Amino acid sequence: MRPGELIPGDGPVPQAEGRRARLAVTNTGRFDAYLTSHFPLVRASAALRFERDGLEGARLALPAGASVAIPAGTTQELEITWD
Repeated sequence: MRPGELIPGDGPVPQAEGRRARLAVTNTGRFDAYLTSHFPLVRASAALRFERDGLEGARLALPAGASVAIPAGTTQELEITWD
């Protein structure tokens, strides 16, 4: 084993325990919007309408590298986390 080397196990990856909530996000833009797993929600496009107060440090509760597409003119309820 080398310093910093990671050896994956056979079982499922445990999820981080953090505060979680549901958030309704509406895409008011003309194009589909994509949010990725580690992008800060408070910095998301202004075309995405949702209550931004209190979301400092929040992100989508998705596996690393995953994303969600929100089609133009639709609302989706997303799970968010503060890990």
